[in-house]
Amino acid sequence: MKAPSIVAELLFERDGKLTQELVRNPGGFGLGQVPARLKPDATTTAVCGFCSTGCGLEVHLKDGQAVNLSPARDYSVNKGAACPKGWEALTPLYAKDRATRPLLRNARGTLEPVTWQIALEAFCARFKGIQKRHGAASVAFISTGQIATEEMALLGALGKFGMGMQHGDGNTRQCMATAVVAYKQAFGFDAPPYTYEDFELSDVVVFVGANPCIAHPIMWERVCKNQNSPEIVVIDPRKTETAMAATQHLPLRPKSDLKLLYGMAALLIERGYVDREFVAAHTQGFAEFAEFVKAFPLSEVARDAGLPPEAIERLVDSIGRGKRVSFWWTMGVNQSHEGVRVAQAIINLALITGNIGRPGTGANSI
Repeated sequence: MKAPSIVAELLFERDGKLTQELVRNPGGFGLGQVPARLKPDATTTAVCGFCSTGCGLEVHLKDGQAVNLSPARDYSVNKGAACPKGWEALTPLYAKDRATRPLLRNARGTLEPVTWQIALEAFCARFKGIQKRHGAASVAFISTGQIATEEMALLGALGKFGMGMQHGDGNTRQCMATAVVAYKQAFGFDAPPYTYEDFELSDVVVFVGANPCIAHPIMWERVCKNQNSPEIVVIDPRKTETAMAATQHLPLRPKSDLKLLYGMAALLIERGYVDREFVAAHTQGFAEFAEFVKAFPLSEVARDAGLPPEAIERLVDSIGRGKRVSFWWTMGVNQSHEGVRVAQAIINLALITGNIGRPGTGANSI
């Protein structure tokens, strides 16, 4: 049987358009093979701007333009990996509606292109005019956690010292302020006490209101690299992708998380899972806390959270018997109406079991 000639020509074409698009050549710069048409003449580095994980990217340049990218192999955050969002980091550069030059509204109310110099002069003049009429506090800036630390610092310096602004904020208000307060009250400082390597070292990993499989894929990949066959627990009303991959999923009722965490603490204490030596050496107020959580018995907590008592007991036993337990949370906690207390309750679980200050442990706001 012989294939029609046109099909054969398409399948075995040696020099056609589609064939040329698939040709790969060494890219140089340690990149391995790349599409021949996208072979770079230089590279530069960038930090992915999507989810604040902070992955390193190698941007491939050709004639001064970004034509391709690859994850940075020697970057400690992502170690040569990228998620779909990272691989698409250059896509906005090709958007038809991308803003590539400043626009200024004219007397007719229509936006028209102007030079950068005119745009900067108009920007500064209007901000100064507003401050002159209404005072320094009348203007402010708001930024995002997606920009790099150095850019955030420069924005703060420009706003505060260059423009005399009194107020500036980022998504930190909605995203991390609750965790910051909880950390400061518990430890006296506001930095999450963990590294990404802890994902790979825990034998029990507890996610509260977090879906890293989708929201932070590179972090989830670190969990998947864990060689300890960890118990993966998800406390979340939703059956998320992370929950589907977990060994335990507690689909609690919305807004019952604080009571659940208090009940877990009570059960940990009741079953003797407290690291007494650690608590005595490194904490204050344990006796008062133990007395407080007595008001949250298992039967009541299970009823209010809509969970089987045995599911809570299994989780408590996993935490109590774990050697390196880490707790992780994101917006399901931080954007809660009582987020500070929920974060504090998670921190307290780590403290009473001594799961902090060692590799693979911690109470960690992602």
